[in-house]
Amino acid sequence: MLIQGQVGPTSTQSASSGTNPTVRLGQLGDVIVSELHGRFYETTYRGSAYTLSVATAAAITAYVGAAAGTPQLAVYNPVNSGKNFVILQASYANMVAASAAGTVAWGLYYGPTAAITQTTLTYPVNNLTLNKVGSASQCFTNAALTSSTALTNIYPLGQYYWATAAGAFSTAPQITVVDGSIIIPPGAMIALGGNAALTSATWTGSLTWEEVPI
Repeated sequence: MLIQGQVGPTSTQSASSGTNPTVRLGQLGDVIVSELHGRFYETTYRGSAYTLSVATAAAITAYVGAAAGTPQLAVYNPVNSGKNFVILQASYANMVAASAAGTVAWGLYYGPTAAITQTTLTYPVNNLTLNKVGSASQCFTNAALTSSTALTNIYPLGQYYWATAAGAFSTAPQITVVDGSIIIPPGAMIALGGNAALTSATWTGSLTWEEVPI
């Protein structure tokens, strides 16, 4: 079947529902489209997007992806889930400033891991229903994952620096759109963490993903 379009404006650009307007093309044969909704609308509306968050600011444990570590957030994809977890977005924010000089670098650590035996779970929210049901994941917040394998891949997100004697530099809340460039298959895990636990500092954070049947 041959599909043809028209270069430039068409008389059906404002066509009503139920009509069949001509596809509009660019000078190089590219299809001209416009987004009707936000980027993740369809994924969210179909009920396949989830968010795990730390909404109540808390101190963190230093984490660099090491085995048996304690990340701020962790999402494990069980080996029998039948789904890929497609990472969409990550964020973190400082709520209470550090009281001693220091730097903390934040990142997403990910890779294959041994099955997680930690039983204290935090349930993610379905972004359509806003209920904590339906996810195939096992999720954790500020919990020691004693059975976890070291995660050797990192996606850096940002850095926070505090110098008590010479002023301070503090980043605004960091929101990174990963946009599906990281996929967590069954038997793998992704974790959000900072590499230093600065004195008195507290943080919030979140991770959003889509669960896609394999």
